[in-house]
Amino acid sequence: MKKIFSILALAGAVTLSAQAQEEKDSKWTLKNVGGINLAQTSLTNWAAGGENSVAWNVYFNGSANYKSDRWSWDNGIVADFGKTYTSSNKWQKSLDKLNLNTKVGYGISKHWNMSFLADFLTQFAEGHKNAAAALNNEAPISKFMAPGYLTTALGFDYKPNSNFSMLMSPMTGKLTFVTDKALSDAGAYGVQKGKNVLAEVGASLVANYNQNITSNINLISKLTLFTAYNNNFGNIDVNWDVMVSFKINKYLAANFSTNLVYDDDIKTIDEKTKMPHGAKVQLRQVLGLGVTYSL
Repeated sequence: MKKIFSILALAGAVTLSAQAQEEKDSKWTLKNVGGINLAQTSLTNWAAGGENSVAWNVYFNGSANYKSDRWSWDNGIVADFGKTYTSSNKWQKSLDKLNLNTKVGYGISKHWNMSFLADFLTQFAEGHKNAAAALNNEAPISKFMAPGYLTTALGFDYKPNSNFSMLMSPMTGKLTFVTDKALSDAGAYGVQKGKNVLAEVGASLVANYNQNITSNINLISKLTLFTAYNNNFGNIDVNWDVMVSFKINKYLAANFSTNLVYDDDIKTIDEKTKMPHGAKVQLRQVLGLGVTYSL
């Protein structure tokens, strides 16, 4: 937990530092939102049944972009972590994500850049298949850097305005890390059994959109598509994040976020045969109301 809040605090410090620079230098553009969502249910002699529950999550979604003449430098961070408590399942992880990215570009025309992108994705804490597995102290199915993803891409970046960009790269390298020995020995997340890294070379498309729809509604979207030349070319990995923030006042907001993932290397396990089979679309949705602050 200390690691989680340390990273979020660092993100806030970087944001405040960049804000101070923006006041002196208009070449910086900042769009940042962070907050805490809370939910609680209490039941006393409730005839219809149910359980007492508490849920919380803390999140930060920020960008700091620089533009000077033909050069541009875009930076982003998405951090999200949450837990849910019920009487029977105790505290269980519900949200967990850490995504850092940076992109350097050089303008070759009015709306096109030659750009280099580096993107890092992992999670903060270990995860279990379900609440029962966690309560029984079964081995986790994920940890920090198990998996972890590092993607680098060189290509052409289309930026018609400050709200939208789309990088198309025919030269993309993707590294999948599984640093946990048990998961590595099981060949989790596409790595060979006993190995810690899966290296793939392919083509990718990364589209970012950040727009104030109205004065109190903000939409943030990031879509990443990747197909490997050296591993089942034509099978496309998809990672699509969308967050809509409805600002009620300066400090209160409702947030709705979705995360759609499809990765051909992440096989599902048949509950009856216990054998791996094809990958499936993963979808997470979160609706929250809580304290927020935007810069």
